[in-house]
Amino acid sequence: MELRDFGEFGLIAHIRKLFPEIGDDCAVLPGRSGFFLLATVDSQVEGTHFRLSLIPPFSLGRRLLVANLSDIAAMGGIPRYALTSFVLREDIPFSWFEEFLLGLQEEALRYGVTVVGGNLARTAGPVTLDLVLLGEVEDDRPLLLRSNARPGDCIFVTGYLGEAKAGFLLVEQGEERSEYQPLRERFFTASPRLSVGRFLGSLGERIALIDVSDGLLQDLGHILEESKVGAVLEKEALPVSSLLAQFCKEKHYDPLDFVFRGGEDFELLFTAPPHLEEIILRSIPGRLGIPVSRIGNIIPEEGKIFIEEDGKLLPLSTLGFDHFVRKER
Repeated sequence: MELRDFGEFGLIAHIRKLFPEIGDDCAVLPGRSGFFLLATVDSQVEGTHFRLSLIPPFSLGRRLLVANLSDIAAMGGIPRYALTSFVLREDIPFSWFEEFLLGLQEEALRYGVTVVGGNLARTAGPVTLDLVLLGEVEDDRPLLLRSNARPGDCIFVTGYLGEAKAGFLLVEQGEERSEYQPLRERFFTASPRLSVGRFLGSLGERIALIDVSDGLLQDLGHILEESKVGAVLEKEALPVSSLLAQFCKEKHYDPLDFVFRGGEDFELLFTAPPHLEEIILRSIPGRLGIPVSRIGNIIPEEGKIFIEEDGKLLPLSTLGFDHFVRKER
């Protein structure tokens, strides 16, 4: 058998059998007095996550950190320190590398991250950019774990999903109309929802949280798996931006496919008890200026996802992005 026979998440399940301490978006470790230490790592690999011909190096530098910041956000944490590892071809122009570093620096300054070390190596193959991010979260509040969902909970998501996928297609197709620039920017670099994670953590309640990096259905599937529950999504409640709707209408795409399986939006998907619905829907847009939608409910049927449409429940597949079976981005 080969790795492709397992798929990314089959491999993760096998790894977790050998290393059962592996948990959510971040490892949660003992920290300084009053805090847990959070640790996460992510990669950007040429030909899988990016193509040099499609993404500016400045945006790639920002994106490398954003992917990790989003993991910290999904634990309600504060980012602190980063370590880097860059595997580069020797024919990469220095000007490209300099712009990449400036993008990484800008994102680090924006979110108070200090880059404290790293490693450089040479390769004849694809450029590989790794970053380890350390953060912390208070230890006197409940952790926002994927295993926290319970039947009857509401399901929420921030922002508008599917825009990063639309942006990728626009860049790939060479579409440069200014009206679609916001979609292209969502592909180049999304915004990590750190303020939302901090707000949810401050509520001190039982909340399951994950960032949307592989698509709504697949990432919701992780919550359902860890919590041993199912979900019903309401079709009319799913957040489709007017710009994505326009793009899909023009290109003859189904916008729900983008919402369900787009990935790399780095929004936050979470569940919470019903008594928190009003404060969530009022406070996140009102205090933080970030849209949030209630998109469904948690049900007892373990691992099942349904969409409610015209009073009927239709089953959905959780298939989303998989590093070992999907094409390059």
